[in-house]
Amino acid sequence: MVAENLKKFFPWSLFLIGLVLVVRDQLIAPFILLSLICSIPSWKRPTLDRQFLPLFGLMAFFAWYLVGMAFSENMAYGWRDIESKMSFFIFPLLLLMTHCTWTKDHISKAKNGLVVGVLLSLLLSFGRALICKVQGGEICFRNDQFGFNMHATYLSVMYTMSIFFVFELKTTIKRDWIFKSLYLLVVLLALYFLRSLSSFVAAAVLFSGTYIWCMLSRKKWIMLSIVPILYIAGSMAIKKLPAVHGEVKNTLETVKDYQNDPDDFIRRKVNWNESNTVRIVVWNFSCDLISEHPMGVGTGDVKDELFHVYRAHGYDLFAEKELNPHNQFFQTGIAIGIGGMLLLLFILLAPLVFSKVPINPVLTAFLMLIFITCLFESFLERQAGIIFFAFMLITFVGQQIITKKADIKE
Repeated sequence: MVAENLKKFFPWSLFLIGLVLVVRDQLIAPFILLSLICSIPSWKRPTLDRQFLPLFGLMAFFAWYLVGMAFSENMAYGWRDIESKMSFFIFPLLLLMTHCTWTKDHISKAKNGLVVGVLLSLLLSFGRALICKVQGGEICFRNDQFGFNMHATYLSVMYTMSIFFVFELKTTIKRDWIFKSLYLLVVLLALYFLRSLSSFVAAAVLFSGTYIWCMLSRKKWIMLSIVPILYIAGSMAIKKLPAVHGEVKNTLETVKDYQNDPDDFIRRKVNWNESNTVRIVVWNFSCDLISEHPMGVGTGDVKDELFHVYRAHGYDLFAEKELNPHNQFFQTGIAIGIGGMLLLLFILLAPLVFSKVPINPVLTAFLMLIFITCLFESFLERQAGIIFFAFMLITFVGQQIITKKADIKE
């Protein structure tokens, strides 16, 4: 009786993980434990399939970080990092042991949990900002104030992914496109207030790519001719949005300044704290570290080695603020070497390479979203990013397995 109840509640435990991750990620550990307990009656001997390669890659990624502890000096930081990355092992194991019992209900519950969590987060974020404004506040909608309970980048990624989940929902509601369109507008407005550079880039790539894919799949060739018009309209819209226009203009100017004379740029920007300058400087130092340590400096020594380079070049402020590389590939490369970077790239590409045709467009959007974000942020160094990536990855792999089973039966 208990086993049957746990089986029935298992999909709902996935729903709760998605919800709590967005609303209060600090409390996620008990819900992951709950899901593991609920999954026990569903454990069966796993069957091997090429669809599981991304999961094996993720588990190997975690193991590589464990190996990196062997040549680390800062053991305290290293073990904290290992603890935060446990989800890279736990979630793949969860799916491997239970995939035989997964149904479409498990997939929908996991995705809908994230959507409901985003809805609550939007309500709390806009509600808090409006109350602040009514009370006379001046920075209520600033990016470091607007996002509820989470760094703007992580929240932006979850908001963006929820759009694709909402649009793929098949409902019996008449004119559900009205709700979906309103949801899109609200989320885009929230992304504007969060002002995450990686999110602006990801949104531009994903939404334009989605439009082109929709037109191609429906063979509406004439609609592709308006892509240049949409590009011009988008460019004009950016100029009308001060935050976005300023970010884009500043980025282009900073990149041009760096290209003119990289060494002089590094010397001149010692006391600068502007986000684009920060990224270029730390990327430059990160590349130097990776070239010096192609096998990595060790899981626990990333910060120490990076801060040493900062101070050696006069960037004491960067060391005081404990700035990371702002790029997950560089972050991984510094820690566990070039091989770790290639493994991370494999994990992001494998779900598409080993997927059946036609490829799931929502899965493609997810992987592109993570890839673009990893180019601008050390996305997999915080619990929110780690759990989101691992949890959504097993959701999509589980969906691929279910689809394959259905095709075999037919």
